[in-house]
Amino acid sequence: MKIFICEQDPYKAKLIQDILGVYNYKIVTVQKQADFFKEAYHQKPAVIVMNELFAHNSDMDMLAKMRQDPVISLIPVIYISDKKPSERKVDAMTIDNLIEFVQEPVKIKNLRHYIDRWTTLRSLYIKH
Repeated sequence: MKIFICEQDPYKAKLIQDILGVYNYKIVTVQKQADFFKEAYHQKPAVIVMNELFAHNSDMDMLAKMRQDPVISLIPVIYISDKKPSERKVDAMTIDNLIEFVQEPVKIKNLRHYIDRWTTLRSLYIKH
């Protein structure tokens, strides 16, 4: 199964890729926001792991675009941010049950748990 890692910092992306690669995920790294939608249509990932810096200060706009897209709206997103939940400006239209907000620093075992949650145990967490 394919996991998208959306990260601007190539060293951090490589670190996440190396650590998660041990768990038999096929990791695809996207470093440019402009390539994101094209790659998502082509690769069709099971989960998107996105760092807030990837969205270039338009984090909620990026999430809104993703949720309005007919293909990408069905893909779970693990959104990693250094902001506390109370500090985050969240648009109610953007948030659905397929977005998981995680605060940095993230432990790799927790990240793997989130990925497993959205791949292996997905039917338990999605409410129709």
